[in-house]
Formats: sequence, structure tokens, C-alpha cells
Amino acid sequence: MKWVSFSARYLVNVEDLNNVESAGNYVRHRRAPIIVKEGNTYTVTYVPAVSGEMIAHGYQMNLVEIAIERNLPVEELAKQGILIKRGAGDSVHKTGCGDKNGSDYELCVIEEDIVEDVAGFLNPDKLVKRTSNIAFSYMIPALDAVKASAVTSQFHVRYATKEMIDKYEKENKNIQSLYNVETASASYVLTGYLNLSNIGVTQNYPVKEVKDKKDREIASLDALMLTLTQFLFGAKRTRFNPLVEIEALVLSVSEKPFNLPPINGDFNDYLNLVKSTADSFSSALEIDRPKIVFYVKGVKGSLSNPVEVFKSVRG
Repeated sequence: MKWVSFSARYLVNVEDLNNVESAGNYVRHRRAPIIVKEGNTYTVTYVPAVSGEMIAHGYQMNLVEIAIERNLPVEELAKQGILIKRGAGDSVHKTGCGDKNGSDYELCVIEEDIVEDVAGFLNPDKLVKRTSNIAFSYMIPALDAVKASAVTSQFHVRYATKEMIDKYEKENKNIQSLYNVETASASYVLTGYLNLSNIGVTQNYPVKEVKDKKDREIASLDALMLTLTQFLFGAKRTRFNPLVEIEALVLSVSEKPFNLPPINGDFNDYLNLVKSTADSFSSALEIDRPKIVFYVKGVKGSLSNPVEVFKSVRG
């Protein structure tokens, strides 16, 4: 098994990556409840958040672009940015898998589409489930920076010329209107994993493998690199492109599932904890110690930039 775990921390200012609803002319940012320990007690607080679903969508679209460039299979809907996976009916897909079942059906689907290979699908009619090989947490403020996070609304005016106003007001349409959009700023943390070994391999028995498995593994890792180092996910980028600084990015590669914790508190303490846990993990399972590579701004022994973290893992 080749299991890649990642943990990132970003200083993000003025973002609207994930709004959830509008009430009249007010657009709300997503929030999530988290538990914070203060002394000997725990308190609940609501903080700005970006859902794992939003981040996973960005990752999958980055994967689509890379796959197209490298002539790896991508389903037609995915090429259009429509990530509809196989479900109870395959009629919306251009597929040749309809008459297959079990492992043969799963193999056929992943041979047609790298997105469903990496990110999974579920077809109840075929009794075939493929668990996603990529996972993302919600992106939330680091526990040591919760009090420094903020959500506030920004005032905007949708402008129109006098001629347009005169025309549409006769039809009772207010085309020049006021509206407010919530934006958030925080030191965010994000974690997740990528199971490279299960890419290009069926999860239903008998186990079968695609011919271009290695190319798919590299493409999935490169898509993750673009997603995390270039912050390529989220909505409202054209007018609310956030100001982002990568504070830390840590990756581990292991032969069994070894998942990195979120980067909270002092960076040196965090790295010492990860290294100690990796030692205990490898000793308990009698396997090779997970390989850990990291970029942490201003910390001795760190790689010089986040992209080098992925170059090291890929190499």
C-alpha cells in the first residue's frame, strides 16, 4: 500500500470560497460549530468554514484538466465540469458498461473515467460501490487562532444606467440594487489523504487492474499538488480571490494508513509529535517508518517551498 496523508495551514484574508444561502440581498458564508478547550472546560463556537465537498470539487476538476492533457480517460460530463457519478441509472453517461456487473462493471467504469476511479461512485442497481481514494476535511480555523478569525459583510451596489433603470422600473424590476456578501478571514487548517495503491484497481472481487495505473497515480498526486499549493478550489474567485499565504504543508507516505493531525499550535511541537507518532506507528506494526516531508515557514529543516514537498514524495 502507498498511503499519502496531508495537513496544510493557510493564512487566508477576505475569502468567499463557500457561501451557503441568501436571504433577500444578504449572502451568508458557511459556518461550522467547533469545540475549543479553555482551561478545564470546553466551549462551542461557530467559525467560518469551507466544506470538504467544495475542496473535493476543486480537486476533481484539477484532475480532469491533468487527465485531458495526458490522454487519460475522462467521462464526457466531467469534461464539462459536471461531476455526476454513476448511480441508479447510467442513461446520462456515454458508457459501454451497462451490460456488466460486479467487478467487471467497476473495472469498465474506471477504465472510462479517472474521476470515478480516484473519487469513487455508487450504483445501487449494480450493487457496486467504489469508495473514494481521496478525502478532505472541512477547512476551519486552527484551534490556536479561533479568536483571530472573523466573518463580516461587504456592501456592494449592482449598477445600472439611467436608461436601463427607466426601462425596467416600468416593469417593476429593480435592476440597480444594494446587496451584502459575507467574507471571512482566518488561519485555516485542512487535512486529508490519498490512497495511491487503490487507484486503477477494483475494490470488488475478483480484483482487476487497469493498464495505465502508474500514470493515474502520478496524475492524482499532481492534481493534489495543484489543489493544495496553488489553492485551486472554492467559489467566487473572480471578485473575491482570497489573499493566501501557505504557513505550513506536511505530507507523509506510508505502507499502512497513517493520517496526519491538523497543524495547531507551535510548529516545532507539532512536528515533534508527528515524528514521535510515526516512530510508534511503525514499531507497533513492524513496518517501515512513514516518510515525512514538510514546508513550514521560518522553521529550520523545512523545504524551501510547498511544491518541493510534492516533488519529494513523487520522486
